[in-house]
Amino acid sequence: MNNYKRMDEKSMRVMGIKSLIFSVSFITAALIFLIIEVLWLDFFSFPVIFWIVFSVCILGILNFIINGVVIPRYRFKNFKYQLIDDELKIQSGLWFITTQSIPLFRIQNVDTYEGIIMRKYHLANIILSTAGGNAQIMLITKDQAELLKQHIKAPMK
Repeated sequence: MNNYKRMDEKSMRVMGIKSLIFSVSFITAALIFLIIEVLWLDFFSFPVIFWIVFSVCILGILNFIINGVVIPRYRFKNFKYQLIDDELKIQSGLWFITTQSIPLFRIQNVDTYEGIIMRKYHLANIILSTAGGNAQIMLITKDQAELLKQHIKAPMK
């Protein structure tokens, strides 16, 4: 059981950038709302709008700290996968760790997914489709993803 493989170390950076983009978008939307409200709408008094926007900015910063710094470290630590002769084991979870054992003959389809940020860091996700649902191997290098995809598809032929 020692030959489990993990996400690539660059995956923490990718998750952090994704969280940063979301947080900046969230805060920017709040600031745009503040500007529109103050200049044109005038529905609320200025102190009410200030506290709403201040709260949204604090939530955006907390979102980045939690989803961009803390959670990626735990996901990196807890996510593992292992390919044994005719079975793929995937261990994942943040607080509750689940282990999936998927026999290779049960896998019906193998897809790879690359987002824009993932592409810059040469990472990919593999989505495994079975009759019982989908499983995902997250944020591994493109080379590993292609080798794993070929190995999984080999018994299908």
